[in-house]
This record gives sequence, structure tokens and C-alpha cells, in this order.
Amino acid sequence: MAKKGLNIYRRKDGRWEGRVRIRVSSDGKTRYRSVYGRSYKEAREKVLELIKELDQEQEEKDREKQKKQEEAGRRPDGNGCALTVGEIVDQWLEEKKGTWKESTYACYFQIVERHIRGNIGDRDGETFDSASCSTFLEGLHRKRDGGKISSSYACSIGMVLRQAFRHMSLEHGRVLPVLRAGKAGRGKPVEVPSDQTMEKLMEYLSEHAGDSTCLGVLLACCTGIRIGELCALKWGDIDLETGVLRVRRNMQRIKKWGKEGCSTLVQVQTPKTLSSVRNIPIPAGVLGLLKKHQGGEEAYLVAGKRKAWAEARTVQYRFGALLKACGIGRFRFHMLRHYFASRCVRKGFDVKSLSEILGHANVKVTLGLYVHSTMEQKREQINGVFAMGQT
Repeated sequence: MAKKGLNIYRRKDGRWEGRVRIRVSSDGKTRYRSVYGRSYKEAREKVLELIKELDQEQEEKDREKQKKQEEAGRRPDGNGCALTVGEIVDQWLEEKKGTWKESTYACYFQIVERHIRGNIGDRDGETFDSASCSTFLEGLHRKRDGGKISSSYACSIGMVLRQAFRHMSLEHGRVLPVLRAGKAGRGKPVEVPSDQTMEKLMEYLSEHAGDSTCLGVLLACCTGIRIGELCALKWGDIDLETGVLRVRRNMQRIKKWGKEGCSTLVQVQTPKTLSSVRNIPIPAGVLGLLKKHQGGEEAYLVAGKRKAWAEARTVQYRFGALLKACGIGRFRFHMLRHYFASRCVRKGFDVKSLSEILGHANVKVTLGLYVHSTMEQKREQINGVFAMGQT
């Protein structure tokens, strides 16, 4: 097993292998260098020696970069001199770090490390305009060598660049292009589970509500809460007398970057946005099951096996097992939220109220991202308009 602190493992052949992260390549993949030893101590010494060598190499590269900048009439401190795209995003990250949640910083840092620094980090910021940004994002989205990214993630990368450039313009008076990169292609259409599929799933969940995962998934089906919100939910957040669910926390596994590579940890923090802090009425049928299987106030609704709680990827795994038990094809847990929103609209739900239940800042997000009409619904409506032979 791995020792804490360094990425060192014992192999099946008896040797110890130490892995050190050396860089993130232009294709977005993390590269490692391995060393081997006959004992953990020997492998550890080699790992520390390799880290020292890599640090020295990086220092040498930094000195060379500084020399080139000085020769080009730049100063690395960025005071009044030209900046590269990499320097712009680095300064933005450093100055804004204290204003973000740790998970938000980790997300932005990963985007910079994996997609910006190695690809366009050396580009001149003053000449990197909207057309350059769009070309860059489209190139990332269209990759076919295993490094292709989704349209939405390409937009996230564009958002990071736009915010970084805007920050340097507003806060430091830099004359930089205003980036207005459009969407990098269109993503796949969302396929929401059918009513028949959901009825089959919810029937199974109701019958097995004694299992905390089944009860939690059923609650998500009927309230539209996010998977991280479900994982962080405690029995004390559920008012069984008034039938109200209080969403106050979100559980998320975030990435931490260091010299030894990328590690992860689970954090419970405030929800995604201020709008996500909300109260949701619980349907009567689900409320009855919650009362029947009520737990202690500090107990998590979805329990873990080794810990008191179950994180998102564990719930995703369990959800896949539930679908298999029901004889239903696999789909992502998040589709429950899409189904909830679409079904509410089909049943005449007030969109403003629905938006507040989902934790959205405005109804445009609700209608644009989470409301989908089925072919049956379209057929029913078009037949209602063109009822041939009827007066």
C-alpha cells in the first residue's frame, strides 16, 4: 500500500515504485517519472532526489525565461511591461485566491495547468484577441486523440481566460483585448429518462426505502437536489413536521496540486451559489417514508460503510447498481435533476417556483438547461393545433 505524503507503492514483484509528477503536457495528460527500490526507504530516497533535480531544472528554466523577458524589454513583475497569457492567468489566480471557495480555486487552477499553460501560456497577452481565443477553444473541442473535451468545458476554459484578462484590465489598468469567445461547438443533446423508466425506478426505490441510498435517491428524484447536496444532507436538515427540506451544505471531492502531483480530498462546504441555499417542500409520499426510517439529527441521510457519510462517486456507483437491479440502462445521476425539472413544467409547475426549488439565480437557467420536452409532448401539442376534420 502507499505511504502517506509521497506517491510510493509496493509492486507485485516485491519492488517499491515511486512516482513523481513532472508536468502536464499539451494534450492535457499528467506525466510522471518513476523510480524503483528494493525497499520503501530506498525508493523514498530516490523520489526525494528526483524532486530536487526537477526543482533545479525548473529554477534553470525560470532563469532562462527571465533572461529572455529582459532581452525582450519585459520585466517578470509585470509592472508596466508586456505580459504573456500564462502570466496573466497566474496573477489572476494569485490575487483572487482568497475570495473563492477552495473548490473553485482548485477547478480554475486545474484548467490553467491542464489546458492553458502548456498550450498558449507563452502567447503575448496583448495580441491574444477574441479570434485567437475562439480558435484555441475550437481546437481543444475537436481533438480526436483521446484529449477531446466537451463543449461546456471548452466554454469554462474560455470563461477563465475572459475573467483573467478582465481582472488585469480593471484592477491593473492593462490594455488587453476584451475576449468574447463564443461557444466551441455544440454538445450532445441531453437524453432525459422516460416516464416509464422513472416510474420503474421510483417503485423499486420505494420498496427498498429501508436502504439509505434508495431513500436518498428517491428524495433526489422528487426534489431535484444535486448529488453533492444529497451527500451532505443530514437528518437534522429535514423537518418532518412541516415537510420541508433545508439545503445548506454541499459535499465535493476537490483536487489539490503540489510538487508530488495531484491529490484529492472530500470537503463539506456551502452550496454552489447563494441561490442554492433554499427550502424545498417534500412530496407527501416521500415524507411518509422519511418518517418511517427517520435517523438521528446528526446522522447523514445516505450512510457510508466505513464513514458516516458517502461521497458523490460512491453514490454514483451505488446508483449504477440500482439501475442494474431494476433492469434499466445506465444514465448519470444528474439526469434525475433534468427529469424533475422537465416533469414539473409538463405538469404546469410555476417556472419561478421551480427555479427557486432547483437553486437557480433566474428562470433563464432553468428553462435553458433543465427543461426538455419529449416527442410525445410535442406530438400531443401539434395534434392539438392541427386537429384535422374537427371544428
